[in-house]
Amino acid sequence: MIIMTKASIALLLSSIFFFSCQQQKKDEDVAMQDSELKSPEELIKPFFADNYPVTDKMFGKPTANRPVITAHLRSENTAWFTNDSLQQTLMFILFSDNSRLVTACFDHKNVPSEVFSKMDFSDNANYPSNEEDRLLYYQEFFSKAKKIDTKYFITNMGFKIGDSKEKAIKKYGKPDSIRVVDGFDKYFWNPAGAQITRQNVSEKDLLLIDEKKQFITMYFRNNKLATMILDNISRPEQ
Repeated sequence: MIIMTKASIALLLSSIFFFSCQQQKKDEDVAMQDSELKSPEELIKPFFADNYPVTDKMFGKPTANRPVITAHLRSENTAWFTNDSLQQTLMFILFSDNSRLVTACFDHKNVPSEVFSKMDFSDNANYPSNEEDRLLYYQEFFSKAKKIDTKYFITNMGFKIGDSKEKAIKKYGKPDSIRVVDGFDKYFWNPAGAQITRQNVSEKDLLLIDEKKQFITMYFRNNKLATMILDNISRPEQ
């Protein structure tokens, strides 16, 4: 029979306590390492949605059919706003519930022809318009647009016509493509898979169409932003 003294019992208990603490520390370290593991979504660099501060109320009552008709062209499901002092126009392509599919801001004197050459306009007989007429008459929509304050022509993230390429790259990073089109430097960002998160933007202003993606095109001339397009329809750069 083994007889244990009080001293040996105390030594045994202290050893058990020591090894128990060591094991607990190892378990905590493993748990900490597990908690530091990031999901694929967390590993993706956050990409912030932008928007112009035009309100839904300014679009009018949501409807499935809202034609804008000029002397030569007809545009469906769009809303147009302009400012004479800036000589700029905003165009919104809308869902029937006023959700924004595409938003574009144009400098009247610096519009790349490729933008309007591809627009889905009709003629006044409601037949598809031809490219020649679209390029010849698109500025009729600028004249038809509703006049609004200059404050609506600065995006929630602070972009406006005349901004530099450096400002855009600082915010969005290196473009996915750069091309020269119609004398403009065309920068395109395709954040496919990136999660749009909030940065001083209210929930209603976040563009959450197409799995929370936003595609951005900027046309620059002489290092000044001339046209900006925020696109919530998944598509390759064209």
